[in-house]
Parts: sequence; structure tokens; C-alpha cells
Amino acid sequence: MDTKKWKSVLLPKDVYDEVRVMSHVEGRTISGQLRIIFESWKNDNLTAGDKKMLQEELDNWRAQHPTPPEQPESTVFSV
Repeated sequence: MDTKKWKSVLLPKDVYDEVRVMSHVEGRTISGQLRIIFESWKNDNLTAGDKKMLQEELDNWRAQHPTPPEQPESTVFSV
């Protein structure tokens, strides 16, 4: 798994099962379904000020935790 792009999240089994079924019914991946749920929650529950503050905090966190540069792929092959 590319940990620069993806992270694992633990969910209670019953929540995972429900998200899995929802994603199947709606024709999405589980990660796509979680993204839809998260964006919907933010739009329904956060004010413009909350969203601005959240973005500032995210920018600060990213500045303190930079993503390391990608390493070139190895050209060594084995058969």
C-alpha cells in the first residue's frame, strides 16, 4: 500500500459492514463512500469559519509533517 496516498482506519465491525453495503449499493469503493459521507458531514455541520479554521490547521499540520519526496522505482527485476 502506498502510505503517501492511503492510510488505514479502524472502524467498529458493524460500522464497516454498513459502509461496505452502502458502497456496494451506490456503486462506489469503500474509500469513495467514506469520502462522500465525510464531505456531506462537513457541509451539513461546519460553518464557513469552521471550514476556514480546519483548512488552516490542516495546512499547519502538513507544513510540520512534509511528505518525503518519492524515491525512483528500482530497475532490478527478478524472475
